[in-house]
Amino acid sequence: MKLCGQISVELNVGDYIEAADHQKRLEDILKLVRDAYPEATLAMRERRQRRALPLTRALPRAAATGALNRYAED
Repeated sequence: MKLCGQISVELNVGDYIEAADHQKRLEDILKLVRDAYPEATLAMRERRQRRALPLTRALPRAAATGALNRYAED
């Protein structure tokens, strides 16, 4: 069986210099983790805020009675 463990840290930074400082700190922590798990890796990604989507009303539901339609025979 193969497992993948993940530790997530969300950061709010003002610029790339501050981001680099945080990355350095995380790399130092990663060194400690690698003592026990040599294959451990660090991935940093920029996350952008999602724009709010305008809400739209749902269409009214069709009236379903469950009654069958009667068809005339020719």
